[in-house]
Amino acid sequence: MKLFKIILFVFLGTAIQHVYGQEVYIEPLREFEFTTNQKVYLFGNDVKLRKEPNTGSEVISLLKIASEVTIVEKSTEKQLYNGFSHHWYKVKHKDKEGFVLGGLLALDSKKIDDSVYLVTLRKEKNDTKVLVRVVNGNDEYIENSSILKSTTFSIKVYDNKGISSIKNMIYIDYLAEACGVEGGGCYLFNNGKSLVKSIELSSISEAGLFWFKEDVVFPTDLGGQKGKIILKREGGQIIDEESNHTKVTLETKEFSWEGTQLIFNVK
Repeated sequence: MKLFKIILFVFLGTAIQHVYGQEVYIEPLREFEFTTNQKVYLFGNDVKLRKEPNTGSEVISLLKIASEVTIVEKSTEKQLYNGFSHHWYKVKHKDKEGFVLGGLLALDSKKIDDSVYLVTLRKEKNDTKVLVRVVNGNDEYIENSSILKSTTFSIKVYDNKGISSIKNMIYIDYLAEACGVEGGGCYLFNNGKSLVKSIELSSISEAGLFWFKEDVVFPTDLGGQKGKIILKREGGQIIDEESNHTKVTLETKEFSWEGTQLIFNVK
C-alpha cells in the first residue's frame, strides 16, 4: 500500500464514454462511439477533414486543435490509431462537412478561463496511457502522458487554488468500481509552458475489513493555508463488527510548490 506518491517533475477496441449530468466516465476496455449531433472537440492538430472516410481521400481543409465539430453520422469504416480501432465520422465544422477519424476527437473536454483541456487514450504494449492536452488561449498546446491505473476515469478542472505559479490544474479521477479495487487519481499542474504531474492519490476499501484514502488540501480549499499544500492519509480498520469497534489513523504532511516540484516543509 503506498503512502503518498509524490512525483517531483514530471485489447483492441476504443473507449466507451458514460455521461451522468456533466460528468463523463471513460472506460478504455469497452468500445466507444460518438453519437449523431454530439458536439466534440478535436484532440489532434491540423486534422485533415477528408471527402471520404479513408486516408487517401481528398483533403477539404485543415482543422486546428480544440476546434468544435458536430457529429453528422458514423461511418462503417474503421482504422487502427494509437493502438485502438476507431470509426471514421462525418462531421460538420462551420460551413464544411467531411470525415475525421474518431481517434483524433477528444473523448472529453473541459474549459476553465482561457484554457481548454482535451483527453484521449493511447495503447502501448501492455499499458494504456491517458493523453491530456491543454490549449491556453491560442493554437499552441502542451501535453502530458500518464499510465492509466484504473478501468474507468473522469476528468475535472480547477483554477490554481492559490498556487500563484500555475494557471490552473486538471484532476484525473480514477473510479474504483468494486471493493478491493484501487481508486484515487492524479493532478496535473498547468504553468503555461508544461503540464506537470504533481500529486498522485490512492484510495481502496474492503467491506468489513479496512479502508484507506489519500486527499489533498490546497491553499484556497476549506482548511487550506497560504503557501501550503497539505496531503492527508486516512486509514481505518474494523476490529469488531458487533460492537462497531473501529481503529482510525490520520497522517498529514505539508508541502509547497516550487516551480516544477513539491518540496516537503521541514519544521
